[in-house]
Amino acid sequence: MTNGRGVRTILAAWLRAPWVAIASLFAAMPITAGLIFRTYQHEVDPLWFEVTRQLDLFFLLVELAAIAVARQRGFSYGAFFRELPRDVRWATILFLSTFWIGSVFVTNFTPYAMIRAALWPAHLLFGASLWYLGGRLDAPALRRIILVLTVGYIAYLPLLAGHFLSAPHPSTLREGMVVWTSALPGYLSVRIFGLELGAVLALLLGLAWHDTRFAGRPILGSVAIMLVGGAICWSGTRAAMFGVAGAVLITIVLRRDLPPARTAALAVVALVIGGVASQFVLPPDGSFGFRIMPDPGGSDYSSGRVQIWIGTVNLFLARPLTGWGEGSLIWLASFNGTNFAHPHDMPLQMLQSWGVPAACAAFYLIGRLWLALQKRGGQNRWMLPLLMAFDALLIMSLVDGVFYHARLLMLIALMNAMALRVAQARPQEGARVPDRHGAGETMHTPLPTISSASLTEVVRRPDGGAGRTA
Repeated sequence: MTNGRGVRTILAAWLRAPWVAIASLFAAMPITAGLIFRTYQHEVDPLWFEVTRQLDLFFLLVELAAIAVARQRGFSYGAFFRELPRDVRWATILFLSTFWIGSVFVTNFTPYAMIRAALWPAHLLFGASLWYLGGRLDAPALRRIILVLTVGYIAYLPLLAGHFLSAPHPSTLREGMVVWTSALPGYLSVRIFGLELGAVLALLLGLAWHDTRFAGRPILGSVAIMLVGGAICWSGTRAAMFGVAGAVLITIVLRRDLPPARTAALAVVALVIGGVASQFVLPPDGSFGFRIMPDPGGSDYSSGRVQIWIGTVNLFLARPLTGWGEGSLIWLASFNGTNFAHPHDMPLQMLQSWGVPAACAAFYLIGRLWLALQKRGGQNRWMLPLLMAFDALLIMSLVDGVFYHARLLMLIALMNAMALRVAQARPQEGARVPDRHGAGETMHTPLPTISSASLTEVVRRPDGGAGRTA
């Protein structure tokens, strides 16, 4: 009876922390998608199931469910839009009125392009819905969120290991071989797995930067960093390493924020141990593993990206105003006999798909948001994990498809929705108070209902000033 009451108490507390519940949804997605989409080939059977996987329709369903919940709880599209700063409203209008033109009037494969184009309004509404549902965010809740996300991705690793260890003999497969880079359950490519873990590693490092007691003890934080960093090295995703290193560099150079020597030492040791250990469990494929230099016989250090970028620039110059439509690169160009769904570069992807007007509107919105959060982050040091994760995702987007795959865009939506809520926290919510062990802890206060008007204060008034501006 006592145990039952204890479980009910825990569940009730969990439900009163909406951001933790949202993080639990994200943490469950790798395993859920992994159980649904399992293959050892480039594709899954039947064909309609593969279409669902390629178009990210599973993740679209998750987004639509979140939007529906927000609407049921009173979220108003109109009220949210009206409370955005004027320049943000105009940039959003420009984007929404132009980004779809190439997908409707230009592309050679209109149904596919229109479905992919329809994902963008869903991504935007999903981020706004998370912002509405989550409420105000404080430091203890952020620590729990990072813990939940980390546990979710670490819990995926046994499923991945079991899937790889139980791989059938290649002769029994349609393609006559195990396509290891596409064999990760729930992932189109091992690179997407590595990019996701790059964002998680940036969160962990940002948390450890000022809080070595991650999950209560420094050793647990170090183990988490070792496992996540090791999984990235195992995946061979150099873009993730590039993104995390860039996020660290931005924090040190631009924010002038150095981590304590003990924290830096623990993180480095954990990453080295994880990276070295991961090299002993690589599948028989040269695409995996940590490599300083490119593969023998490879095109160059960029893995052929320079050729893709040049080809994408030429396509953009042919249709600079409307673009060629969503996902059009895959049938417009072939590079060394391979077709790519995106050019592995966010600016080029947007210019080639949407044309100048929509792409410039998107660049403005992304830059506007980044600058607003940086200014506010100086007053909320515990906001650093979110800033570093966003930095890492943006840097990774310069060399991979972060702004193409739905699950990565959902992570961006989560990071920024939380960051905007952190930016709304009052100074007293970040006050240091002694906990029961005598260590400093950030005060946790209830999450009140906040109108969308407060979003204007964050984006317009990064200094936290009260009141609305015209």
